[in-house]
Order: sequence, then structure tokens, then C-alpha cells
Amino acid sequence: MNGTIRHSDGLTTHERQLARDVEAHAQDYEDIIHHFIKIVAPIGIVLNSIFLFVVIRVKSMRTIINVYLSNLAVADAVYLILAMSTTWATEDTHVASGAFLAVNIASSTMHIASYCFVTVIAVERFSAVRQPLTQRARASKSRAAKVSAGVWVVAVVTGTLGGLANDTNYVTNVVFNQVCVVIFILIYLATFTITISSHIYIVIKLCHSDRERQAGQTRRVYPVVRMLVINTAVFYVLNTLDIVYLVVYLIFLFSLHSAAEALDIYWTSVDMLFCAAIFRFINSSINTLVYSVTNSQYRAAFLEAFPPLAKLLRQCHRCRRPQQTEQIELRAIPPAKAAQESPAQAN
Repeated sequence: MNGTIRHSDGLTTHERQLARDVEAHAQDYEDIIHHFIKIVAPIGIVLNSIFLFVVIRVKSMRTIINVYLSNLAVADAVYLILAMSTTWATEDTHVASGAFLAVNIASSTMHIASYCFVTVIAVERFSAVRQPLTQRARASKSRAAKVSAGVWVVAVVTGTLGGLANDTNYVTNVVFNQVCVVIFILIYLATFTITISSHIYIVIKLCHSDRERQAGQTRRVYPVVRMLVINTAVFYVLNTLDIVYLVVYLIFLFSLHSAAEALDIYWTSVDMLFCAAIFRFINSSINTLVYSVTNSQYRAAFLEAFPPLAKLLRQCHRCRRPQQTEQIELRAIPPAKAAQESPAQAN
């Protein structure tokens, strides 16, 4: 949601110069972001596509939690595709405003969907830890599909509002922009609070019941929770600036009555938007990478989905084993005994 400063006859010379400086500042940031997208977006698209391929190819990966993670990967991949296509279109073909409105709506939808699916994953794990029998009875892939569809409906509605508020060619009502910003802030704060609270409860519950559980059960539960906690922590660390940017932008909308104050706040919002945009692209690119690093089941499924790679790794292990065996045997035979046995072997 980028605000625009409209010059009027009431602006002083200093304010006009400050407005030009802000516009040049924003253009420099936009150029940097375009170059950054060209590097990061292809990597993120490939990583998310690989994750989706592994889930589709390997039957053991078609779990309920992976239904939500697959939707998260789709949202991240589409968000990166839209960002990369917009970057190239802006430089090469200068797409019309109507196309940019559609892209803004789609990008906002994917961003909201990412937040919502991370929250849904946290709630599912929270329910599984708090009421395992009830959750196991009602958990199914059809239910996960219905929940995913509901999340996409919410994301489309809020994304449409965000896209309209972001395009001043269609909406110039300040009150509408203020309402949209407040809605987005509430969504971000709600998802943040629910996710963090759920994972804090999960960690406390597992630590409290660790003495009552058997060691094998604890080892099966802990890696899943560790993966989800790390993935969620990375997600929100990289997206915290979104909330800060929206708060600053909301202050800017309420300060439009004073041109000098609005320009100063707008300069700050441009800086915050630049940092938030960089973190958004990083987060959308590494979500599946964090998941693969913290989940041994995914790593095994990855090798199963790519047989040539698994075969290559097995060959590497076979090449290493004879050398290790030979070294162990040489160290096991004492030198004196080896000297005594060598003449007998020669005879």
C-alpha cells in the first residue's frame, strides 16, 4: 500500500523539494528491489516447486499437515512468480494499470494466504497436543481441503481490498485506505498472536509431559514440533516489519492534513516498505528450505522422489566403505603379528 503525495498550491518551496526527494528515494529503492527479485525469486520458485513435487510423488508425504504446507508453498511460489513477472513487465512492456491492479490483488491475496496457512498449521498442532483423541477422530484430508478452501476465500476477499487500496488510479478515498490498513493490521496481529500462543502451549505441554511419556514417543513428537516452531519463527521474524510498516503508513494517512508532517512520515514509510519487501521475498523463498532442513522425513522423501540422486548418494557411500574397512583391518593387526604371519603366507 504505497501512499502518493499530491502537490497543491499550499506547499512551500522546501516542501516541494522534499516531495521530489522522497519520490527519488522511493525510485532508488524500487530499482534495488527489482534487481533483488531477479536473483531471489527464481530460487524460491524452484524450492517451492520441488517441495510440491515431493509431496505429489511420495505417498508417505501426503499427510494432513502437508496439505497445509503445500498450500503455503503454492502461495509463496505464486507470490514470487507475480513479483518476477511484474518486474520484467515494468521494464520491458509497461503494463497497463488494469493489469497492475490484478497483480496487486493477487499478490496481496498470496501474502495473506501465507499468514493464514501458517496459523492453521499452528492451530492443528495445538489441537493435536491438547486433545489428541478428538483431533485424531475428526482429522481428515477432506476436512483439511475444506479448511484450505476457507482460507483461500478469506485471502481473496482481503487481498481484493488490499489491491484496491494499493492502486490510487481506482481508489482515492483516504477513509477507505485507512479502513483497509486497519483490517490488515488486525489480521497480522491476530495470526501472530494465535500462532505464537499455540506454539508456546505446545512446547510447555511437551516439556510438562516429558516425564510421563516414553522415550520413543517423545522422539517421534519432538522433531515435528521443532520443525514447526523453527519454520514459524523464521516466518514471523522476516514478516514483523509488515506490521511496523502498516502502522507507520496508517499514521501517514491520518497526517495528510499537514503537508510537512505527512512528507516526513511518508519518507519513513518508504524505508519501512523497502525492508518489509526484502524480507517478504526472502521468507517466500526459504519456507520450504527451513522445512527440509528440520524434517528428516522430508529429506528421505526427497531422495525417494529423485531416484538418480539417491542412487548417486548410495554409490558414494559404497565407495567410502571399503576404504574405511581396510583402514580398520590394518589398525587391528599388530605389526609384530603381521611380520610373523607374512613368511607363513609366503610358504
